[in-house]
Amino acid sequence: MPTSGSAPANRRALVIGGGIAGLLAARVLTRHYERVTVLDRDLLPGGPEPRAGAPQSHHVHVLLTRGWQILSEQFPGLGDALAAAGAHEYDWLADVEWHTPFGLMPRGPSPLRSRACTRGLLEWNVRARLVADDRVRIHAGYEVTGLQATGDRIVGVQVHRRAGAPELAADDLRADLVVDASGRASKAPTWLAALGYPEPAETVIDAQLGYVTRLYELRARPDWKVLYIMGKPGQNPRGGVVYAVEGGRHIVTLVGYGGAFPPTDEAGFLEFAGGLRTPALRDALAGATPCSSIHGYRRTENRLRHYERLRRWPHGFVVLGDAACALNPVYGQGMSVAAVASTHLDAELRARPGQPPGLRFQKRLAAGNQAAFMTAVGDDLRWPGTTGKPSPGLKVMHRLVDRIFSAATRSPDVQLRMMEVLHLLRPSSALFHPSVLRRALLGSR
Repeated sequence: MPTSGSAPANRRALVIGGGIAGLLAARVLTRHYERVTVLDRDLLPGGPEPRAGAPQSHHVHVLLTRGWQILSEQFPGLGDALAAAGAHEYDWLADVEWHTPFGLMPRGPSPLRSRACTRGLLEWNVRARLVADDRVRIHAGYEVTGLQATGDRIVGVQVHRRAGAPELAADDLRADLVVDASGRASKAPTWLAALGYPEPAETVIDAQLGYVTRLYELRARPDWKVLYIMGKPGQNPRGGVVYAVEGGRHIVTLVGYGGAFPPTDEAGFLEFAGGLRTPALRDALAGATPCSSIHGYRRTENRLRHYERLRRWPHGFVVLGDAACALNPVYGQGMSVAAVASTHLDAELRARPGQPPGLRFQKRLAAGNQAAFMTAVGDDLRWPGTTGKPSPGLKVMHRLVDRIFSAATRSPDVQLRMMEVLHLLRPSSALFHPSVLRRALLGSR
């Protein structure tokens, strides 16, 4: 049932979820609110370790160039701290050996750079910088179970306190603005329904993809920092990536589409690695020393919740990050898309000072998420067994994108333009510039 109460204390914001999306949202909110509270359902680790609330923490996490730029701007000194902890700087053209279905992508220096490390190290450093601001409080062990409302305005949250979490005063759960950044498991549709609002329509595209990951120390030092081997639809559903992180280790992730899930036992892991389109990954593991157990993950569907289509929306509540637009993690877009979402939140708050954002923000966010969502689902819909309704003209678009991709393996200009789009530095329309299409459609002639 809806709950009601008096108006919240002045200028407070509350964020649900302590992942990257929530931490970035909280950082932005410090510019607009006097006090920011972050609630996370799980007890947080005391060091750079995987977080229980992020089951994919053990796997490869990529910060695209645009995502890294935003994080660096929001948290000054982050790059130096990560470098001191052993995080690598990546040039996404020079440092990546990328085996595509159209051949090997050329390598050379580029401006496309970011830092690479484990998810645990990144979150720990970001969290430490956020709580250094005395306006911010992070409370772990609190599961949000509903929203508090006064009329059509959200004024706080209801919570279940988990074992080991300290007591919170009722005032700590009140806010002028509540931001849901709780990830794929978000219950926002249910919370809104309990207050009499309609639940959003959803678009779900699921390529039945699963992946497994293990940390290794490689015997030989390769001439790349990332090895990326793509599968080929209709021929080989297996792919994999090797990714250099701190501590002299490499994260090795194996990917299987269409229900061809890689196994989590050692023999099966190595057998699966040997079945990729090129032996490069299996060769890299020759003589390597495992330094973790094998972790699997299969919740990889793309899920877009269409909050922007709702006609009724409460004041003082917004949803962002995976809670609004969850992408297949295999494409490495999630953290960077969340970073871009924080800039949309900042822009909305600047555009309407003193007014909590609402449905207008959801429309702005939806427009910003569209390109990344279409990139992910466009590729997933190539694979047999993918569930979800394709858009009209998808096969034609696939053929055109294949031409552009193939041209990128031959033309440095097309390669850079394509990578700028993938790294969220240009809109997807940049791929259809006449200079790109000319090389894509006529280059082979």
